[in-house]
Amino acid sequence: MDERPGQTDDGGNRAWRESRGLGSRRTRVSAFAISIAAHVVAILLYTSAMRVLRPDVAAFPIEAETEEVDGVPVIELIELDEEIERPEEPEEIDDVVASEADARPPRIAGPPTAELVPPGPTAAERLRPNLVDGRLWADPPEEFYRLTMEEREEFMLSQRIVAWYDSLSLAEAAEARLTDWTFTDSNGGRWGFADGRVYLGDVSLPLPVSFGTPVGQRDAVNYRLWEFEEIQRQSQQYILQETWRERSEAIRERRDRERAAARADTTGIR
Repeated sequence: MDERPGQTDDGGNRAWRESRGLGSRRTRVSAFAISIAAHVVAILLYTSAMRVLRPDVAAFPIEAETEEVDGVPVIELIELDEEIERPEEPEEIDDVVASEADARPPRIAGPPTAELVPPGPTAAERLRPNLVDGRLWADPPEEFYRLTMEEREEFMLSQRIVAWYDSLSLAEAAEARLTDWTFTDSNGGRWGFADGRVYLGDVSLPLPVSFGTPVGQRDAVNYRLWEFEEIQRQSQQYILQETWRERSEAIRERRDRERAAARADTTGIR
């Protein structure tokens, strides 16, 4: 192909750069040799500096110090002229027979210094009836044997009713104590709230105590009353609607069952 003015062959330019510039073979060989020499010098300098500075690290010896052995150690055997006597045979050991164990407590000579006794009953155990209490084994009175079976059952039932009333009275008294917010002064007057009443010294008023509408709050009170009545009216209306709906559904289901039964009966006899 024809070359345009100002252009040269690429092969010629590459050959000229390789012979004259940085891409020549002589330049690459020189750079490689200089790099190897620089690395060798750096390694030698680093080794010398580490030996002089001795950093605080674990150093491992390159060559282990070993002791040189001049020769092979020889064990000298000595021959004995006298014969060694054979030890005597051990004597036979008789079988040991254990004696019977004595489970009786050991007897200590002399008077006893202290006697171990069980602790006595506590105060609650002394007040509580036990098996040796005569009240548990006493015969019932003679009047009890004169009663008929019906009278005995009535007597037992009355005793249970009395116990039940006693428990109710105890529970009521405990509940009253929880809701008794009163105290008594030095003059004997009672102050506070209890039993649904207000105690003011010698005077007591029933609760709730109604007062008039505060000044300036009449409209707010009337609105709240109207709102409460409206809620009550709508709730009653909702209950009526639900009742009518349930009744209508029940009537519809009953009619459907009757129609289904009439279609199934082909005889026509009711």
